[in-house]
Amino acid sequence: MIPALTERGLLPPGRHAATLAEIKEIFVDRAPHVERRRRIFQAFELYADMLTDVLERGTLWVDGGFCSHKVSPPEDLDLAVLIDPTLPLTDKDHERLVPLFTLQQVQSGSPQLWANRVQPMGGLIDSFPLVAGISEQEEYWDATWSSVKGPDGELVPGAIKGYLEVSW
Repeated sequence: MIPALTERGLLPPGRHAATLAEIKEIFVDRAPHVERRRRIFQAFELYADMLTDVLERGTLWVDGGFCSHKVSPPEDLDLAVLIDPTLPLTDKDHERLVPLFTLQQVQSGSPQLWANRVQPMGGLIDSFPLVAGISEQEEYWDATWSSVKGPDGELVPGAIKGYLEVSW
């Protein structure tokens, strides 16, 4: 169960287990900017379905402005996708996974197209893969998802918040 939000509209520190239904209730149905959040959540549901088509099991760490009740509307939903290294993934599985992650410094054929950042689901999801069980990777994303940014987008020194975990 998702704990009550702090007076600043953030999750209390820690990693909190959640279901998609709980996330929808707290961060769409009971949150400000419902229409924007509904669109992001619809992309999240489809994204999760697409991941489960490839990965028989996994874990999502869910974060970002979406997981808050801030004054400004969220731009996207941030995810770290923990991939079990024991899963037997084929080359075809890898081809299906790559477009599901945020890509940086992208260039494409003719005419020459480029982008500094390409996010899945039309920019509604910001998603990063990590290998489950690799402590350095997990510690990095735990620290990143626990950090608090101010209205100016800068990190607030010493402030920490929580994030959500969805597993299948």
